[in-house]
Amino acid sequence: MRSLFTSVSIVPGELSRDEILVIAGDLASFEGIPLSHAESRRAQSMSSVEARLRFTAARRILRSVISSWIGVSPLDLEIVPDENGKPRLQPSEDVHFSISHTSDYIAVAFSRSAVGLDLERMRQVDAMALASRFFSPEEALAVRESGEIDLFFKLWTCREAAIKADGRGLSNLMDSTRVLAGKDADDAGVEILIGSDRWQGMHWMMDEHCHGALAFREEPSQISWCDIR
Repeated sequence: MRSLFTSVSIVPGELSRDEILVIAGDLASFEGIPLSHAESRRAQSMSSVEARLRFTAARRILRSVISSWIGVSPLDLEIVPDENGKPRLQPSEDVHFSISHTSDYIAVAFSRSAVGLDLERMRQVDAMALASRFFSPEEALAVRESGEIDLFFKLWTCREAAIKADGRGLSNLMDSTRVLAGKDADDAGVEILIGSDRWQGMHWMMDEHCHGALAFREEPSQISWCDIR
């Protein structure tokens, strides 16, 4: 897959039909944007302060960006979970989004069609044990033969991005998902199968310690990256 990233300094005023926009923020992004009562209650119910701050920051990014595109007040957006718990706009708008975060980033991918985003900061894991448990035999063999922790995280982020794009949930889809990638972790483009359903994936390194992946149906004409931190 050719390199598609274009860096933009400000959030675009609109989202084109075949574009993906990834916004990277932090806990302070769009601090003045209010949340709904339901979102505030959900945040307060979280026992982890870190989880609460990440949730509210992601919702502020969503409300600020989408409201500017569809011409409504941020507080007037209806963001509700679907039957699988995935947040969606209600009533349905022609904007899809996917949220992910690490210790350094709150990131949201926006698209006019289904999209999934996953970020994973590298850490010490038993890559072979996890690959044997969750990956297909072909993926597990590739991890074993490569001996590279980067390949494990590439496969993991691509898998999670496609599952997020599908929307039926990790527990429902983990066993039926396969990433069709070679042994070279530097090869950005991959194909991901969820059962017989086919997704395209793009993997990249956000920095030397953080893996990122996007999943989508058809290769977009452009992926824009906007860092508002």
